[in-house]
Amino acid sequence: MKISSVLMLSQTFHPVIGGSEKQALEISRALVKRGVKVTALTRLRPGLPAEETVDGVAIRRLACPGSGALNSAVFLLKSFFWMLANRASYDAVHVHLASSPAVGAAVAGRLTGKRVVVKLGGGKGVDEISLSQRTFLGRLKLAFFRAARPELLVMNDEVYEWLRGEPAYAGFDLRRFRNGVDTGRYTPPLYNEKINAKTAVGLDNTPVFLFVGRLSPEKRVKEFVEAWAEIMQEGAAPPRIRLVIVGGGPEEAALRRAVADFGLSQNVLLTGPKDDLLPYYRAADVFILPSISEGLSNSMLEAMACGVAVMASRVGGAKEAVAPGVSGCLFDPLNRAELKDCIRAFVADPGLALRMGEQARKTAVEKYSMARVADELLAIYGES
Repeated sequence: MKISSVLMLSQTFHPVIGGSEKQALEISRALVKRGVKVTALTRLRPGLPAEETVDGVAIRRLACPGSGALNSAVFLLKSFFWMLANRASYDAVHVHLASSPAVGAAVAGRLTGKRVVVKLGGGKGVDEISLSQRTFLGRLKLAFFRAARPELLVMNDEVYEWLRGEPAYAGFDLRRFRNGVDTGRYTPPLYNEKINAKTAVGLDNTPVFLFVGRLSPEKRVKEFVEAWAEIMQEGAAPPRIRLVIVGGGPEEAALRRAVADFGLSQNVLLTGPKDDLLPYYRAADVFILPSISEGLSNSMLEAMACGVAVMASRVGGAKEAVAPGVSGCLFDPLNRAELKDCIRAFVADPGLALRMGEQARKTAVEKYSMARVADELLAIYGES
């Protein structure tokens, strides 16, 4: 079946910033470039219009009173009836995250005969399936998924194999998939551009290790800073390297205290959240992802597309995207010795990050380009 129109359903969407929201917008843009009509259905947020078009994507925001569970329930019902009333305006529904609106979409899909796919988010243990098991409503939702069988897009092998192997999830309709990155926007800088990029974000021409993401406990950024402090204390002349942490979240205050307590203010920079991340990717030499659990990090893919080497925990999508010794260095997130060995390897060989960054770029283009992801999604949408 040829797909000419797609409905993107998400509780939050642009300009809300987050991994899922960013991926939803990038996929929508890529589909629009292929001549597909894309409508994003989401909740109305304060200060935003009920309708607008962004880069060819028609955004429709539904007013949902209340907060918490009430707000989610209203959005579920309103989006369900919107899908029924506007069934002629879309050929397939792509739900971003398996939250409550996915239930309404699955029912609407059954009633209208439209194909519905649901993207799962998070790494094993902090994924939506695990979190849903902890509440009665969550377990009810999972039982519904087993019965209605919307296709669930799983972003890494770790979660996919776990769900396939658990008898409790035997009724799930699973498909292995991945996030994508715009490899035309995220590109490697030339040597002189790299130096200028460092200057543009207030850095000297020194090796830059970069973290981009939410500062929450599962990301283990505080533990990384502790390891970084130990590296700085080794020898009388610590290496001239910088750690840049971009993002905000519940751990931000603790991180700032740790930087001060360890005396790291000269080589650790916390920028807070940033809307435009490209200047930081272009300034970076090594991207770090020390998470205890991870799905498939958008930020990691963007850094790879910019020719940045990766230093990541051996979990989730990083295990599949990063070739150890080729495009980056992988470590056990609970093994500080392994983590520090990765840092030392990049410090000891200044050319290592450049060589690995070239391979990271190659992987991003060949395996994770948004152009390829969009084509494969269109094929999935068109399946009967």
